[in-house]
Amino acid sequence: MLSFNRNQWEAYVGIGQKEAAQLFKGVLREAEMSFEEKVLPPVYMYDSKHNSIELETDKLVITLIYVSGDPLTRFFSGIVGSRKHFEGVTFLTIKYKDSKLLAQVLTHFNKSCQTKPWQITKHPRFQFAFLLQAINRYKWSRVCN
Repeated sequence: MLSFNRNQWEAYVGIGQKEAAQLFKGVLREAEMSFEEKVLPPVYMYDSKHNSIELETDKLVITLIYVSGDPLTRFFSGIVGSRKHFEGVTFLTIKYKDSKLLAQVLTHFNKSCQTKPWQITKHPRFQFAFLLQAINRYKWSRVCN
């Protein structure tokens, strides 16, 4: 998604939504930041069945959107029956007030991940999305020093 909001950071995470949410909760707890978890309706552009997860603190709002594929990919994977064989990736949107806090949280999240969070080409939908992965890697590298 394209965002024109200056205090909003967006990128893909190459792991599932539930795993990403657990990692972010751990990062926020370690930083002793209290947060409120909300379940939001699905974003139909990315997946029509999985709800979005929002973690809200005083200075950050982290939204994790489940991405299973674009509508065409979902249609054909539903027909073929391959849809249930792979976990989705996560589209991450963070609204922030302090860019240093954003960098701190994302750097800690990056270190907590078992894989590089910007790596998305392992997922079937993004298998040939080398340009998107390069853009994603650039976004992550700008924030995580």
